[in-house]
Amino acid sequence: FATLIDKEQISLWQKNLQDEDLDEVTKVLEESKVLEVLDMSSNKLAFTNSKFIYAVAKNPTLTVLFLNGNTVGPKGALALSSILKCTQTIRKLSLSNNEILAEGARHLASALLTNKSLTFMDLRNNNIGDEGALYLAASLKNNTSIRDIRLEGNNISDKGAEKLVDVLESNNVLEGFMLDDNPISDLLKKRMGGIQSKREVESLKTIIAEKDAVIAARDEEMANMKAEMARILGQIDSLKLNVESLVSGTSRPSNSKVQFAGVDI
Repeated sequence: FATLIDKEQISLWQKNLQDEDLDEVTKVLEESKVLEVLDMSSNKLAFTNSKFIYAVAKNPTLTVLFLNGNTVGPKGALALSSILKCTQTIRKLSLSNNEILAEGARHLASALLTNKSLTFMDLRNNNIGDEGALYLAASLKNNTSIRDIRLEGNNISDKGAEKLVDVLESNNVLEGFMLDDNPISDLLKKRMGGIQSKREVESLKTIIAEKDAVIAARDEEMANMKAEMARILGQIDSLKLNVESLVSGTSRPSNSKVQFAGVDI
């Protein structure tokens, strides 16, 4: 415990862990103020340990959770959805190879209706099918945080994929889906590719516009600095003329003043 409490990243990958083995990790989650990444991939976790689930939900710093290759299933997905509904810190959730099925996708989709922090979700190889894809598509219509979802190898056909592509077309925050290894037609793949290419072009235009704005601001600042320098040099020249007049015996009128750096002299 003492060696984990101050770590920002903890990896428990392939430790043969089950839910009853999580007491120490639960304590870390309860007390840590710095933990950001927790990798518990390739274990035997069903995600049914209520104390662990509560600790994950309440941890104030955890942003990345890897649970790939466990035994989460639909019930574990329900527990995860309860976490996502009450936390606004987790940004990335990896849940590939967990057999969450369509029911699990439904639970996660319900969380996406309210969660505002999650930007990336990996649901590869979970056999969610068209039904699960439809659940996700319905919740993503108005989601404003998710940017990428990996859905490879989920037995999604055109029926489910078409709804996902419709969402991609209308949701400007969503950057794309990964739908490889699904029985999707070439026509739909082409449509999705066209949308993603257009989105990439628009993103590039935005980046260029932002850089142009920064350059313009710097140019304006430089022009202002040059103008100020010219003003100061003009004052210095005026001061030199007055000093030369005094040295040569030519006095200036008693009421005349010269300004230097905004001060009358």
